[in-house]
Order: sequence, then structure tokens, then C-alpha cells
Amino acid sequence: MRLARRTEAAERDLQEIAFQIAFRDGRPIVADRIIDQLVGECQMLADTGRDSQLGTDSSELGDGVRLFSFERWVIVFRYTEHGIDVLRFADSSQDYLAWRL
Repeated sequence: MRLARRTEAAERDLQEIAFQIAFRDGRPIVADRIIDQLVGECQMLADTGRDSQLGTDSSELGDGVRLFSFERWVIVFRYTEHGIDVLRFADSSQDYLAWRL
């Protein structure tokens, strides 16, 4: 199995997503499910590998950066030899195209 490594920023993003859904929206079970699904989507991206070229090229954010949408979130990642590096998770309403990674 290939690896889907997450940066510290991506880990913080997951925590913020979980907090928003679980505490602010009062839906902890939904928060757990969404986090599990996001992590699963990352593993799917890693397992399919670089040759699949899933996601949209977003080199304006950084070298080799790609975007993959899942429900209302965007996974910002880069293919690597081990699978993928997940750089960030964004809510699709965020101005993530202004980020520099």
C-alpha cells in the first residue's frame, strides 16, 4: 500500500474541520464520518498513483500541486515516490487558490 502522508498544516486543517462540524454544528458523528472519508480519499489518491493524474493541476500554488474535490472540501496534494503528500484541506468556500505552498 502506498502512503498518504499529511503535513502539519493538513493535520491542523482536519482538526479544524472536525471542530467546525462536531462542536459548532453540533454533529460529532457526522464529523467523524467526514474525517474518515477525507482520509480515505487521500489513500485512494495515493493508491492510484502518479500515472492516474487524478485531480486538477494547480502548479500556480507550487511545484506539482494538484487539487481534488470531495463533497465541499478540496484536498491539496502532490504526488511523490511513496504515494502523495497531502499539503492542505480546504473548504471549497475558502480562497485556497491564493495559497503558496
